[in-house]
Parts: sequence; C-alpha cells; structure tokens
Amino acid sequence: MGGQTVSSTQTGISMNVAKVAPPPPPANDHWAMFNVDPFLTERVVRFHNKHGFVCAVETGTSKGNTTVGLAKLFPTVFTIEVNADLYKQTKPRFVHYPNVVALMGNSAEVLKEILPQLRYPLFAYLDAHWGDYWPLPDELALLLDIKMPKLIMIHDFKVPGRDFGYDSYNGNPCSLDYLSSFLPHDECRYSFNDRTGPYSANRGVLFIEHLLDH
Repeated sequence: MGGQTVSSTQTGISMNVAKVAPPPPPANDHWAMFNVDPFLTERVVRFHNKHGFVCAVETGTSKGNTTVGLAKLFPTVFTIEVNADLYKQTKPRFVHYPNVVALMGNSAEVLKEILPQLRYPLFAYLDAHWGDYWPLPDELALLLDIKMPKLIMIHDFKVPGRDFGYDSYNGNPCSLDYLSSFLPHDECRYSFNDRTGPYSANRGVLFIEHLLDH
C-alpha cells in the first residue's frame, strides 16, 4: 500500500501513513434534487443536452440535495448558503464532489464576488428566498448584466393557471408581475413547469433563457 512518510518533531518517530480516499457517494445521492421532483430534473437535463452548460451556480444550498445532483451534471458547481449552521452541517457532504465549491454568505454579495469565475453557457438555480431580505432581484440584476448565454431557473415561482406552491415577499408573490421590471424582455425567453412530481413539494418554477440560441 502506498503512502507518505510523516515525521514527528516531538517523538522523532517516522510513520508511514497511507492516503485514504473518501468512499464514493451513494449512486442515488441526487435523488432529492429540486425537492424530489423528477420532472424538473428531466427538464434541466433536456436543457443541458441542448445547450451544454459548463458551469452552475446555486443560491440556497440548504441540505445540499440539489447541489449533489448538479455536481453529477455539470463540470463545476458553485453553491451559496447564508445560514452558518446549515453551511457547517452540509459542507462535509461535498467531500465526494471535488467539483463543488461551497460558499457561505449573502447570496447576492457572494455571487458578485465569484462572477469572474463563472463560465458560460451557465446554469443558475436561484432558491434563496428566505428571511427578511429577499436577494432574488439583486441576483437577477447581477446575472442578467453579464451578456453571456445562460439558463436561470427560479424555484418557488407563481405559475399562471397552476396550483403550485410559491413564495411571497412583503405580500408580493414571486411572479412575473413582481420581477418584470428586472427582466430585459428582448434578451429572454420564459417558460414554466407544467407539472410536478407525485411525491415532490409541488412548487412552481420559472425558466429564463437569457441569450441562448432558440
């Protein structure tokens, strides 16, 4: 068994310590991505097969269920979590995924810092909708200001004509009406999910294709 020699300055004893790789992750480690909604996963895979995203960024890591699914799809995944306790609990899970970069902080502020590291075509999954500050408008402004091809997926969105769950901020639903002033409509194409998985959280989603070939 190969290893490396480590010397102890206190005892003068040399020890041969083998490097032990972490065990591989479970094959189904991504099963709960997008709140256990396989239809959303299939939709994202279809987008990926069409556009070939080379990088992903996620806001709202939570327990990392979606993060590990993204890590199996895309070469590089940046994920951002504002809750320090969640960040500490979840980060060890990513030892199996060297292509995941886990960051802690306000998602809009961290996203601004890592913009130079993102690569395109980009997949952006925006799911940081909790607390007194709603970062979604600031996240969108940062991403849409970069005139490069990307798919932005907003979770917990109000889908017209569907009984899907969605988030609200100060009484304003997360909807096209609320976000319309932030969106360059001449650069974007929009679509929604039309169904949800039978065991999922039944949440609505908006997909924004920004400067992607149609």
